[in-house]
Amino acid sequence: QATIGIDFLSKTMYLEDRTVRLQLWDTAGQERFRSLIPSYIRDSTVAVVVYDIT
Repeated sequence: QATIGIDFLSKTMYLEDRTVRLQLWDTAGQERFRSLIPSYIRDSTVAVVVYDIT
């Protein structure tokens, strides 16, 4: 099912002596939503790109 706009998931993880906040942002791939992506990835430490070729 295609994402419309954006979906978001946040999870706090505890790894050894550190607290890590994981935020997953699923952005829509349609051209009309691409201008929104830079504001979502600003100040990110890691980006993961996932796509479907079917």
